Amino acid sequence: MLKRQHKVILVISILFFLATQVLIFASIPKGFENEKINVVIKSGMGLTDIADLLKKQGIIESKYLFLFMSLFYGGKLIAGEYELNRNMSTMDIVKKMGNGERKIYIIKIIEGYNIYNVADVFDRLGLIKAHEFIELAKHENLLKRLNITGDSIEGYLYPDTYFYSKEIDLDKFIELIVKKMLHIFDREDMRKRMEELNLDVHKVLTLASMIEKEAKIKDEKPLISAVFHNRLKKGMPLDCDPTVIYGSGRFNLPITKKDLLEHTPYNTYKIKGLPKGPICNPDLTSIMAVLNPAPVNYLYFVSKNDGTHVFSEDMRTHNKYVILYQRAKNKKNHL
Repeated sequence: MLKRQHKVILVISILFFLATQVLIFASIPKGFENEKINVVIKSGMGLTDIADLLKKQGIIESKYLFLFMSLFYGGKLIAGEYELNRNMSTMDIVKKMGNGERKIYIIKIIEGYNIYNVADVFDRLGLIKAHEFIELAKHENLLKRLNITGDSIEGYLYPDTYFYSKEIDLDKFIELIVKKMLHIFDREDMRKRMEELNLDVHKVLTLASMIEKEAKIKDEKPLISAVFHNRLKKGMPLDCDPTVIYGSGRFNLPITKKDLLEHTPYNTYKIKGLPKGPICNPDLTSIMAVLNPAPVNYLYFVSKNDGTHVFSEDMRTHNKYVILYQRAKNKKNHL
């Protein structure tokens, strides 16, 4: 009986010694170079795949030691982009991945941003070059997967703050943003209202994007919506400056007479009806304004140069206000 107890104690001592040695080895850095390396662990990668990747990049000494240490987290490591260092130990690396201390990108899509603005946001974060984002935004396969009838995802990116981690492919992440916008139109009352107005999702987002660009204050959105609806009913051109600017691609420059005369699918001075598609990403209040225009007969509006507009039912009254506020604007510019 005594011998058996000695054997048990001996086995426990050996196991404790081995475990201690493993922990000691796991706590020793692979090297002493202070070199940062970004490693992306994609969703669905197994422990062996992760160990092979780290070994290949020279971050760990032994993949078996890494696999053993991962058992302390139940063999479940969190996918994502990790900023590692060559002077980190295997234990530190496993701990970081086990706790999910990954790099998170904060992406803000502001209402009124177009895809070129959004492309700059992604570019500044180092996620994708601006021109590559534009190519992706217009990619035929992406549009087909999302059932978008337009030639880009313009207008379909729901304005919000998003948190992105690289375990998800960027195109899949963008799909989630688009689906958040499309989800708005799943409601039965929304679909019914669109049917009453003879509008589909693309047309609603097109009108909403125009309202988004024209309105500076929320309370005016239903009024501006009414103007567009009334002009469409009468077969009048929409005469929307922001669509002209979008068609010219000169976003940071004032609109010119040449721009107004140029034939583009977005020049609503030259074409009747809606432009080719949305010109920016509208928020929910602009979308609801499209579906619920104010019950007024306005056909015109002009800026009062303070963020608000004055509305008119006839051209004569409109021209009077144009002269009044244009004169005030010129006077202010010369002060």
